[in-house]
Amino acid sequence: MPAPFFSIVVPTYNREGIIGRCIDSCLAQTYGDFELVVVDDCSEDGTVAALRRYEDPRLRIVVHEDNQGINPSRQTGAENAAGEWVVVIDSDWELMPGALARLREIIDQLPGDVGVIRFRLVWDDGGVTPRFTPVEPIGYEGRIQWAEAEGGHDSPHCIRRSALQRTPFIAGRRGALESLFELDLAAAEKSLYVDDVLGMEHTDAPNSWLRSFSAEELVPRLTREAPDMLWMAETTLSRHGAALRRYGPRQYTTMLRVAAVQAFLLGQRGKGTRYALTSIRHRPFEPLAWVTLLLGLLGPRAVAQGTVVFRRFSAWRNRRRSPIATGGVRDSSL
Repeated sequence: MPAPFFSIVVPTYNREGIIGRCIDSCLAQTYGDFELVVVDDCSEDGTVAALRRYEDPRLRIVVHEDNQGINPSRQTGAENAAGEWVVVIDSDWELMPGALARLREIIDQLPGDVGVIRFRLVWDDGGVTPRFTPVEPIGYEGRIQWAEAEGGHDSPHCIRRSALQRTPFIAGRRGALESLFELDLAAAEKSLYVDDVLGMEHTDAPNSWLRSFSAEELVPRLTREAPDMLWMAETTLSRHGAALRRYGPRQYTTMLRVAAVQAFLLGQRGKGTRYALTSIRHRPFEPLAWVTLLLGLLGPRAVAQGTVVFRRFSAWRNRRRSPIATGGVRDSSL
């Protein structure tokens, strides 16, 4: 059989109750030249059984034998994708009707040097992210400047499979590693951002990591993922720190703070203090930098509990704001 034009990649874990919504939205696309690759990250519920109830030949299910995390799952999906273009979505999303048809229209008019198409999401609370998109295709420096001005909301992407082969997702490590991957990708590929809203993100997933504020779930996971998260922060600063300092100073100090938090969680007080003080030196009036330093000096448990409190406060704050005011943002970092 000839390779499909699109591969839709969906990583999932313990989403038995909601995975069907995502799958249905993909299989209902009017543009039919695609495959759907779902990577189950060793779910402990009935997610795989729910997936196997589908008999559509476009659906392929890949099951991890052990739980690896979302970025390794995305990489497994990319490695199993046969399409020329890969659309990566999460299992608590839906593709909007006609999304693939619209992406094909854009690709047919795409400059040859663009390897990534980025589109917008509507959230189930009515917010749309990102708040605005660049007018022209942008590269590395342009992406950092756009992210600085937009405020930190990223956008889903449709990526040439050859681009993913040059810049793969980060495998073998756990945690929120997207910042490093996105900067690596921007350094290698030019992106076209479009205003089209081609996906919907739901907030009802029972095990969403970025929206979790249960101490029983969050604290052990923070500790478990701290080594990989510290690696991510330090690698980002090493590879992209100079560009971030110049074009995205807010992003630079945020990454310093992330490094400080992870070092403190690991009991590396000296390293955490150095990162926190560097962040404070660059943005002395940033309250979170001072809070991070204070909690870090109190010890790993204080940092973990502080993260729980901060997430609860952020959830309360976002509920009080209108969808348009929040833009769908879910602030989750200490």
